Amino acid sequence: MPARRANPGEDLFSVLCQVADASGGIDDDDIINQMIFLLMAAHDTTTSTVTSIVFELGRDPRWQARLREQCLELGPTPTIAEIEDVADLDLVMKETLRLHPPVPVLARRAVKDTEVLGVPIPKGRFVAIMPMLSHHLPEYWTDPEIFDPARFSPERREDKSHRFAWEPFGGGVHKCLGMVFANMESKLVLSALLRNFEWSVPLDYVPPMRNDSLPYPIDGLPVDLRPLD
Repeated sequence: MPARRANPGEDLFSVLCQVADASGGIDDDDIINQMIFLLMAAHDTTTSTVTSIVFELGRDPRWQARLREQCLELGPTPTIAEIEDVADLDLVMKETLRLHPPVPVLARRAVKDTEVLGVPIPKGRFVAIMPMLSHHLPEYWTDPEIFDPARFSPERREDKSHRFAWEPFGGGVHKCLGMVFANMESKLVLSALLRNFEWSVPLDYVPPMRNDSLPYPIDGLPVDLRPLD
């Protein structure tokens, strides 16, 4: 911190040091905690997302080949902006997050007395929001158990069937602040995998999941990973 205060750059760490000195509203411990949060937050959820994408693409060679072709067209060292322009990456990520939300249950508190399906919920009551359930409801999704990234295409947009039909990052004013960063990080990893490897997962394989914190396959999700020729 003393070095960044003496010679600040344009990075977030430098900005936090400057803001702290200017406002007096945060101290050194706050800066340290914020940087730890920045470095570590979303790593487990992003890992879960990438793992689930590898699983789904390992079972769907058509979509895997389609994405690989688009990523290879970018060359060996694509920029973040170029990767972001691969629209099909976004479709596959959204569909994977629908089927396998890394945070299957969200905790919220009722801000006023309300009623849901005839059940009264008083102000202040903790409630559980379950994306793992809502992402599989047939009234909002066509064949909800099927991996179908095209459901998020401009022609279909099944996620528009309800304001909260798709909510892996939450919704409304409490939507996850790290959503854009998590999407970018996952796409960077996935595009690198697609440009360098091909892989497969047996169609009859069902990952044995544990839910101690976030859902994860306790067998490590075996994948047949092969370098591209």
